[in-house]
Amino acid sequence: MGVASRFRGIVAVGLFLLTIVSTAMAKYGGGTGEPNDPFQIATAADLIALGETPKDYDKHFVLTADIDLDPNLSGRKVFNRAVIAPDTDPDDTWGEFQGSPFTGIFDGNDHTISHLIVKGGSYLGLFGDLEGGNVKNLGVMDVKITGSGASVGGLVGYNSGAVTQCRSTGVVSGAMDVGGLVGGNYFGTVTNCCSTGAVDGNYCVGALVGENFEGAVAHCYSTGSVSGEVLVGGLVGHNRSWAGPATVTGCYSTGPVSGEVDVGGLVGYNESDVTACLWDTQTSGQASSAGGIGKLTAEMQRAKTFLDSGWDFVGETANGSADIWKIAEGLGYPRLSWEKCSGGTGEPNDPYQIATAGDLIALGETPADYDKHFILTADIDLDPNLPGRKIFDRAVIAPDLIPHEWDWDVPHFTGTPFTGVFDGNNHTISHLTIKGGSYLGLFGLLESRAEIKDLGIVDIRVTDSNSSVGGLIGENVSGNVTRCYCTGLVSGTERVGGLVGMNGSGRVTQCYSTATVVGEDQVGGLVGENTIPGAWGVCGGGTITNCYSSGPVRGDSYVAGLVGLNGGTLTRCYSAGVVSGSSDIGGLVVNMRWGTESYGGGGGTANDCFWDTQPSGQTTNDGGTGKITSEMQTASTFLEAGWDFVGETTNGTEDIWWILEGKDYPRLWWEQGDEASP
Repeated sequence: MGVASRFRGIVAVGLFLLTIVSTAMAKYGGGTGEPNDPFQIATAADLIALGETPKDYDKHFVLTADIDLDPNLSGRKVFNRAVIAPDTDPDDTWGEFQGSPFTGIFDGNDHTISHLIVKGGSYLGLFGDLEGGNVKNLGVMDVKITGSGASVGGLVGYNSGAVTQCRSTGVVSGAMDVGGLVGGNYFGTVTNCCSTGAVDGNYCVGALVGENFEGAVAHCYSTGSVSGEVLVGGLVGHNRSWAGPATVTGCYSTGPVSGEVDVGGLVGYNESDVTACLWDTQTSGQASSAGGIGKLTAEMQRAKTFLDSGWDFVGETANGSADIWKIAEGLGYPRLSWEKCSGGTGEPNDPYQIATAGDLIALGETPADYDKHFILTADIDLDPNLPGRKIFDRAVIAPDLIPHEWDWDVPHFTGTPFTGVFDGNNHTISHLTIKGGSYLGLFGLLESRAEIKDLGIVDIRVTDSNSSVGGLIGENVSGNVTRCYCTGLVSGTERVGGLVGMNGSGRVTQCYSTATVVGEDQVGGLVGENTIPGAWGVCGGGTITNCYSSGPVRGDSYVAGLVGLNGGTLTRCYSAGVVSGSSDIGGLVVNMRWGTESYGGGGGTANDCFWDTQPSGQTTNDGGTGKITSEMQTASTFLEAGWDFVGETTNGTEDIWWILEGKDYPRLWWEQGDEASP
């Protein structure tokens, strides 16, 4: 073998060994654990590996993705001790902590760890013992922590470090020092945090912190229920100190509180300082507390209540410039300014998560986010009789800020349009109630790039309103609306529709409405007016495809079962509701015209569309074909017009429609229930 060959062999071996060494050194999802290059925790396996590596507990970590620890998923389990820094002697329920505490930095990076289930003894939570370390910017969601001993929390069992900008939801239970976020806060700090979960225990039980001993809890809130026996509080169970520095400052609580001895709306028993704190006497069921000031719900939802106590809110400088709090005035309690819905970053692959009424209202009050991506992760009830809700006087999202400003006969929108993506994720928003103004609906105005999909608006009630009023959208200038529906009552003056008031050059696809619709002019069961806004005489309006409406429609002029006034295109749609009016009435649609002449050389069109002449009471129409009820409930009526039904391929393979032959009208495939199948 020559020198060159031997050299190449040595290099190859060297590179191979270097690869082995590099692979062996690679840990977690990347990084070195140094402050400027933290270990990256990207998966459940990374997180579990961290927990199993105590020698790394003094390092720096960053969470780079949401992690689901559901034990039903591969590689997960029901833990019998904390995931990180656990007590290694769980059988010694009431003994001192045995194990290695976490002393490093864990940056949640605004991500979440969800569905953690722990069943064990003491020092339970995601972290068992945090000493001198810092956990920040982290949400633990839908956790279930069950302990038989002491120091049990949703995030941290025992804290003598710092917990900052963290939140928790779920269920936490234990014997002593039990908290929704932190069980025992001993010489530690809990700052700018919140907990909304349910907490149950025996002694020193708080919805946020069980026991605060020589520690500091500042700018935090809790809304979850808490129950126990002794030393039970809506925020902190027991606030105690030997030297006097245990403080609870600028905090509030609203959840139900129940116990036997030393029970308080905010603090169960206080031996130190509670400053500028409040609790809701109505929702807590507690008229007294060992610290703090009790207020009625209405007072707790006003900024002035907190400003008078020196709280620092976004947009004011009298109490500071840190902008710690924000509030939906009259709609909900204060929230921390860093809270962005229930998770997500607003990017296409990580949308903001809308899980509560508070999330939805916060979105409406944040126009800077109207171009972001959102996903609904739960049904939301906006019943004005529920806490934190109200009767709105404008759209919840993208509202008209000056409802009564008009430009000739067309209302002039004065607000920020929604241009983002809102994925309803097959959930519903129910009992939204709105009175007054224009551009009303869940959304006031949509513009280009906006997309609303897979969303149900249930039992809406819009009354005493003006122009551009719909159950879902007041005006859709040029957005896309797909697989959405509305039920309830929608009323206004002009451009009033069950789903959309005004559809300019937007697209409405595979949607329906069963809402009752009442107005004066341009009133339709699904859409009030389908044309370019304010552009009578201009063709090329919106498109409505594979949609239907079945609710009653009543108005004066330009009134129809599906679209009151049409300058656009309807394709494969139908209506089946009662229609009544004084002039320009259609069973399905009324096209644009002046006297006997249509605008724009023909106005709108209706292709392969139908309406039921019997319930509508209308035998004439500007487009589509009138059929009696029995024909409207027969598949062949629609198949012969090219409608694509489940189970047939002649008209396409998208399977858009299905029908319960002879018993019901066609329904969209996505609303198919278990009780009927084609």
